Amino acid sequence: MHLNIDIKGVTCDSRKVKPGFAFVAIKGERENGNEYIMDAVRSGAAAIYTEEELKELPCNIPIIKVENSRAALAKLLSRFYDFPSEKLNTIGVTGTNGKTTTCLMIEAVFREAGFTTGVVGTVMIKVGNRYYPHGLTTPDSECLQKYLAEMVDQKVYAAVVEVSSHGLKYQRVDSIQFNAAVHTNITPDHMDTHSSFADYVNTKKRLFNMLPAGAAAVINTDDPYGLELVRDKPKLLILTYGLGAKASITASSIDINTPGISYTCCLQRSFTNNMGNDVEPQEIPIRLGVPGKHNVYNSLAAVTVGLLYGIQPSVIQKALNDFKGVWRRMQVIYRDDFIAIDDFSHNPGSYETAFETVQTMNYNNLYIVNAIRGNRGSEINRVNASVISNWGNLLGVKDILVTGSRDVVGGADWVTNEEKEAFFEGLTQGGADADYYETLEEAVEEVINRVEKGDIILLMGAQGMNKGQDIFRDKVNPKIRIRERDITTLPYEYHHHNSINPS
Repeated sequence: MHLNIDIKGVTCDSRKVKPGFAFVAIKGERENGNEYIMDAVRSGAAAIYTEEELKELPCNIPIIKVENSRAALAKLLSRFYDFPSEKLNTIGVTGTNGKTTTCLMIEAVFREAGFTTGVVGTVMIKVGNRYYPHGLTTPDSECLQKYLAEMVDQKVYAAVVEVSSHGLKYQRVDSIQFNAAVHTNITPDHMDTHSSFADYVNTKKRLFNMLPAGAAAVINTDDPYGLELVRDKPKLLILTYGLGAKASITASSIDINTPGISYTCCLQRSFTNNMGNDVEPQEIPIRLGVPGKHNVYNSLAAVTVGLLYGIQPSVIQKALNDFKGVWRRMQVIYRDDFIAIDDFSHNPGSYETAFETVQTMNYNNLYIVNAIRGNRGSEINRVNASVISNWGNLLGVKDILVTGSRDVVGGADWVTNEEKEAFFEGLTQGGADADYYETLEEAVEEVINRVEKGDIILLMGAQGMNKGQDIFRDKVNPKIRIRERDITTLPYEYHHHNSINPS
């Protein structure tokens, strides 16, 4: 596949081709890059890579046939940027839920230890002290390799990469050398992309199959699919965490006291860390300022990675104690006469986690405003609604307000009539009632009119609720809300909603 050509850039988007670029034609689900080869040629492409058998082009440009265009793209980009992941401590985090929080907890541990850090994830890309807004959990190969190269330039020590099933399935992370991989949990999700749940699990397994011999796999053994991920890679250093007795690193004396948690982290068995030093069995008291049992798991993974890289327990303790939480992950956006919490609930597991956390809180009445998950299929919405219904009965929910978020979502997240019907079928089957609002603004305004002292408002949903806290803040007194920069680990200047003036 290697050519003796001075390539000036690599892309699979014909609109980005400049003179001297290599163009990789990818046949996607919606568009076929092979149809844009002549556009790339006219823009000055120096080479064409494709899976298809093509006739000679009406110009002297080499056509390289490859077995897999996506894999070829990742390999070309890695070579073009001089293999950046090999010059970093690259840690991949995969799973259905908890990836974002776990990534940022791990980053906080490295940062507290004095290392320059990088993060690639759902809510941001961080390169040293630079922050970039971002939309995809795992960016495409072009962006990913570019940011990894920038991390090398900025002398980043540890790069923490959130690895989604899409990122694995579409080979965005191919040609990245991971030094360690973390598994959070696996529950049904993205069934619109994967042919079956088994396919979803096998896709997650790809990250661990990419690890070189001797690399570390950090596995949640409380998850029934955890050890399945490393079944094909016996030569890894497998470090397990969880609340069960079989885990290498576990938690005891858990005290969930809203808004925080304390527990004793127990390393049950010794292991040799990446520095070649023995880490002996020990107990580490941990205090978290973020709520929810799920954060015990997230923080256990972060502790494990910290110990793996030789970071002192006292440093890990301070990093986790100072951790403020993540945008839209059980984020308390208002606390005065009532409480408002915003959560990126998008699959059954994340809804369960949110409700389990609310269950530990005191309140008079609980109100749920939920955005239907648009353009993801009927089944996921039916199941999500069933979870809401079941927990609604258990928690004594006062009112459920449902929205299609027509005022804030684009075509990629547009709720279809079938998805709306499926959602309400799920609610009805569980014996729950709900009011429907076409726009998110209507739903948020209505819940604010209903809420009283001592109540909790829970804003729930994926992309359809991303503007929920913006709208909420516009309709309550901004002087008494919790300042956004006090409830997120992200720097104020970066954050999605930087129109808020710090007081």
